[in-house]
Amino acid sequence: MVVISSLDFEYVYSPLLRLEVVLHPEHSNRRDEAEFFGKYFSRAMCWGDLNRMFEIGEREARENGIQALDALHIATANLARCRYFFTSEKLTSHIYKTKLVQAVRVTAQMTALPKS
Repeated sequence: MVVISSLDFEYVYSPLLRLEVVLHPEHSNRRDEAEFFGKYFSRAMCWGDLNRMFEIGEREARENGIQALDALHIATANLARCRYFFTSEKLTSHIYKTKLVQAVRVTAQMTALPKS
């Protein structure tokens, strides 16, 4: 929970993220994951102009082969001027090709935030 406990960050999420990530852990009885998302969303602010998200997200998906929803989340991070885009995607994911924001893989063993 090093990412969530950092007081140096303001957290944002796209209007689509909550629906994408919360339901499965809750219905699969994955308490740690559900707790993580509960804490995240209690501290985060929903951000996004859907028209701009789709404009930027489509470009990211086409140029970098990023999955549609992930491209929209990256677009949101870009529009919110985020320094980092935290994800649990495998390092082989195309999400790490984006140049709009630094994609950082979150793991249970994570003990420090990346250096800028």
